[in-house]
This record gives sequence, C-alpha cells and structure tokens, in this order.
Amino acid sequence: MSEQICSLVVNAAPDARPGVEANIEALAGASVALSDPSGKMVVLLEHPNQKTQVDCIDHIKGLPGVSATSLIYHQQLS
Repeated sequence: MSEQICSLVVNAAPDARPGVEANIEALAGASVALSDPSGKMVVLLEHPNQKTQVDCIDHIKGLPGVSATSLIYHQQLS
C-alpha cells in the first residue's frame, strides 16, 4: 500500500482567505500549515492514493476565492 503526500501554495483573495482556509481544513487529508493575511497559504495533503489526492487538489482549485494553486512537493511513500 502506498501513501501520497504533497504540499501546495494556494493563493486566495485576502477577503476570501478565512473561508477558503475553513473549506480546506474541512477536507479529509488536508490541512493549512501556514496562512498569510495577503491570501497565501501552504497546504499539506495526505491521501492513500493518487486519484484521491488529485481530486482534492481539483476541489481546492475550484473553491470560491481561490485564484491559483501551485504544487510544491509530492512524494509517494510505500
């Protein structure tokens, strides 16, 4: 069995950041490690497989107020 871990930088509108952060924290396997009032966040993801992780990233990209996401790190653990 493998586990997928990754980190993302998520950019949101500053006024939307609290809501975006709450929505990310509500997702299984997702947590906001750092958050800045300017709307920048570092998000950590841990999922059992790649499909679940990609679905989570796509969900974050579609959240209202999110302007961009950038994958910073990815590793598959065995």
